[in-house]
Amino acid sequence: MAIALLCYLAIFIAAPYIAAYYHQPSLLMLARIMALGIIINAFGLVQRVLLIRALAFKLVTRASLISSVFSTVFALLCAVNGMGIFSLVVLQLSQSTLNTFFLCVYGKWAPKLIFSISAFKELFSFGFSLLLTAMLNIFFANIYQPIIGRYFSIAYAGFYYQAKRLYEVPVLTISQVVDSVTYPILVRYQHDRAGLESRYRKIVTLLVFSATPVVVMISIFSRDIVWTLLGEKWLPSAKLLAILSFSGIFQILETTSGSLLKVEGRTRLIFRLELLKKTIILFNIILFCRWGIVALMFGIVANSVISFAINQYFTSIKIVSYKKMATILINAFLMGLMAFLLKEMISNVYLAMVIAGSTALLFYLLLGYLQRLPEQIMVLGFLSGGRRSVAKP
Repeated sequence: MAIALLCYLAIFIAAPYIAAYYHQPSLLMLARIMALGIIINAFGLVQRVLLIRALAFKLVTRASLISSVFSTVFALLCAVNGMGIFSLVVLQLSQSTLNTFFLCVYGKWAPKLIFSISAFKELFSFGFSLLLTAMLNIFFANIYQPIIGRYFSIAYAGFYYQAKRLYEVPVLTISQVVDSVTYPILVRYQHDRAGLESRYRKIVTLLVFSATPVVVMISIFSRDIVWTLLGEKWLPSAKLLAILSFSGIFQILETTSGSLLKVEGRTRLIFRLELLKKTIILFNIILFCRWGIVALMFGIVANSVISFAINQYFTSIKIVSYKKMATILINAFLMGLMAFLLKEMISNVYLAMVIAGSTALLFYLLLGYLQRLPEQIMVLGFLSGGRRSVAKP
């Protein structure tokens, strides 16, 4: 809570400078109101962590889903009644409030007026580096939009924002699930080296097998996705989305390798690696910005690849079979090629997405079946039996 209050105070003080940077005086009040979500979310943070530690992911998902549905309804009602930009404020704050409320209900935990110095020292030594890492990631996750708006144009910043939002729906969802699920599973084998290696390698190959077709499909159908969800005026976002999507698989794998480093207690190393990766990001921004917005998107993909490579280099467990990884990537490429060819043969956008997408996905699964890839069986087992296929002894 103290950290949340400090973050809110920092945004409260910085709000005038944010408004001046974008030449939008209305951002002064909006930034200060929206930042209240930081304090609201802090009230449910401990409950969320306890639920995740207990592997009660259904309750966490239920809280998130219910709050998202009701906050969307509230925001739509506000928009219909002419509240304009404040509808988004209602969306953000109501979602944070409802999510925190349900986490408190499901978590059944309340703070006590007891302070333990020994517990503080233990948690501080483990968590402080992770806190700095998280703050660093949040800052750099939002660094591109103001740079694009400042040095290219506000229109390009809007196109990038929409592409980023569409790309993040599947990628961030998978990354958050991976981060939530992987750590509790791996930490059970913290003192069982053979078990830890086995589970980590299973998770990595399972993620590559599951996430790669999603990334490829987003790239192939980027124009159709933008046209369907956002309309024709946002079509310039499609090219950016097609490029950004390829960074998704490496971002997911970077999250997985980061979970392994946390299990091994190497939180200080995590922070040092993030400093290195963020330095590379700044260098890439300077390098790619001079060639335009499209080149900058390729720079983001390069950053994802480099970040995963750095994490993987410093993890104590290496990917077991690069040959298997190559097989999965080739299958995904063939799937994408089939989706593209079928899409070009169908004039109707909606039919193209349904027919070409489903046919190509079935082809991808068929290839996995013919090659007898165990990851395909693991996916089916995971969907039908929860986490048993990965977490079982």
